[in-house]
Amino acid sequence: MRIEVRHIRRQRAICLLGGIFVLVLTCRLAALQVWTGDVYSARAKKQHETRTVLQANRGRILDRKGRVLATNLEAQSFFVNKVAELDSLRSIAVRFSGNDGEENAALLRRLQNNRFVWLARKVFNDPQQDPLPKGVGRIVEMRRSYPTGELAGQVLGYTDIDNLGIEGVELARNSLLEGEPGDMTSRRDARGEALGALGVVRKMPEDGQDVMLTLDVDYQSIVEEELSAAVSQFQAVNGIAIVTSPRSGEILAMANVPLYDPNHFGKYDAAVRRNRAVTDIFEPGSTFKVVAVAGGLQEGLWRREDRIFCEFGRMQVPGGVIRDTHPCGWLTVQQVVEESSNIGTAKIARKLKRAGLYEYVRLFGFGIKTGVELPGEVPGNVKKPTRWSGRTLPSMSIGQEIGVTALQMAMAYGAIANGGRLMAPRIYRHRSPDGSWVSERPRILREVVSKETAGIVAEILEGVVERGTGANARVPGYRVAGKTGTAQRAREGGRGYDPNRYVSSFIGFLPVERAEFVCIVIVDGPKGIRWGSKVAAPVFSRIMKRILSMRDTEMRHRAVAEARGDEAVKASTPVLAGLSRIVAKRVMDRHGIRSVQPGERARLPVGTQPPSSGSGESRHAAVAADSGKTGDYIATPDVLGVPLRQAVVQLTSSGFVVSASGSGRVVSQTPGAGTRVAPGTTCNLVCSPRYTPVPKDM
Repeated sequence: MRIEVRHIRRQRAICLLGGIFVLVLTCRLAALQVWTGDVYSARAKKQHETRTVLQANRGRILDRKGRVLATNLEAQSFFVNKVAELDSLRSIAVRFSGNDGEENAALLRRLQNNRFVWLARKVFNDPQQDPLPKGVGRIVEMRRSYPTGELAGQVLGYTDIDNLGIEGVELARNSLLEGEPGDMTSRRDARGEALGALGVVRKMPEDGQDVMLTLDVDYQSIVEEELSAAVSQFQAVNGIAIVTSPRSGEILAMANVPLYDPNHFGKYDAAVRRNRAVTDIFEPGSTFKVVAVAGGLQEGLWRREDRIFCEFGRMQVPGGVIRDTHPCGWLTVQQVVEESSNIGTAKIARKLKRAGLYEYVRLFGFGIKTGVELPGEVPGNVKKPTRWSGRTLPSMSIGQEIGVTALQMAMAYGAIANGGRLMAPRIYRHRSPDGSWVSERPRILREVVSKETAGIVAEILEGVVERGTGANARVPGYRVAGKTGTAQRAREGGRGYDPNRYVSSFIGFLPVERAEFVCIVIVDGPKGIRWGSKVAAPVFSRIMKRILSMRDTEMRHRAVAEARGDEAVKASTPVLAGLSRIVAKRVMDRHGIRSVQPGERARLPVGTQPPSSGSGESRHAAVAADSGKTGDYIATPDVLGVPLRQAVVQLTSSGFVVSASGSGRVVSQTPGAGTRVAPGTTCNLVCSPRYTPVPKDM
């Protein structure tokens, strides 16, 4: 039989193709077995094994005395992990809708479109005790809990559903708190059903470490209560208060109002949850004047007794006018701070010049993060001198054209309270090798001013509380130093200031001789009354009184005794010696002292003011208005505008000792004209060739 050539060719082609196919299969089989065998083995293993992450217990957060601020509690989570009938899905949706704020229809859609669906995460109780529907699983998970509720909510922060820190300490110390998760594997069949009840634990979880804070729950509670009351009383937008230890830099309390509960963080706006003490900047106003004053004293440009002409409340500067709330003529540096004179402070800053003021602004820690290790901290806003306008120097000296945080201000005043040494703020404690909790070693950032200068500034600030605008911050039995501030808020979305919104503040420390506490109180946007002396200073006083009443010290008993009116403890009388009549009258009004008119018994001249401050004698003081001799006292002649030689003759003939500086005509005299003093009193005269008339009552 003859085979045609075309059939032979066809058979050859078929054999060739068959050979190629076999060769390809052989190569592919070899590749699967030799080169990619591990890949497919792992894929097959993955299909028959399931990996479960074993969550570690998150560490607790404690206060300085070991009281729990954040911990973990067992909770239940419910899920669906397989396809179910439509009717069953509907019943599941009805039962579990609303647990996480989800509507019935939305949950049903998720159930229809996904194989695995969480029905409820970390709920403390099953919403119903009936048996679970078919296809619904239940597991036990740990849920973060904050047993103190709103207390220090912004400082603590919160965690998400997977127990990862999102804000506050929870975020800052997340790596320590979360620990190391474990790993467990178990086998399953082709349908995904588990084979056996137990799996194999590959790695045990390592629980997170506890974190201890420097906060004191008692102090924190007091600060939040008093700050909340003030914000409510004055219908303010918000408030901030911080209490620190100036010698160690430890933060003992840090409060933000409105408060919020991290157990239910989702119910609050982000603006409420943030820790404004480190995230928000504001213009501090008069509380910032301490920087220029401290710098001027440290550089030897000013002495506390140097006199400054305060232009009677209005001074022209480049780009505008600086005004004083209480117009004054000549004031000493001490009185400039006590009366919170913007003009006087601006003149103090002039001698420092741009470079000097900027140097001390930076030395006090402004424009730099404090390093407190809390999320969201900002460095503030300090312009470099090259960007200053002609008005920036006087404006910055009085707390304008600069942005600071509440914590920066607290630490700056802590430097004055701590002998001129600026400390690093601390909010964490750590474990020693033996397992006990200890405080970190205080860290001195730098010496801002000398100990002597810091002492002088502290005494000046004490005068603010004793005789100046901070009278409402007094704490019975304690020497208190501090400064009030009232600053306008910058317009939102525009230039200039909002005429209807102010930031009222007070910063102080006590006791002056060895400060233990620094406290800053800021009330943002009070309605009606806006002065820091009326809004923030009383809050400082109440906070300090309550904190000090918890301590069994001699000073505590003195404060309690005075509060009861015991004779052993008397309220100190403000020192009025050397003050002008108007300033003395203002001091007396702040202390509730009645001004005794001429001719009344117990009249006390301002020039000598017997008895001395703190004696506990009658709290009546006199501001003499008539002239001539009365009893043992003589009235000071008016020599303002008189040539020095003529003034000396007039004063010595009246029984005064004269001390004069300068030449020309008298521009200032102490005691003031008409003041009743004892014979032989020294009258200090300041003279200048360029005489500016001064009203008789100044």
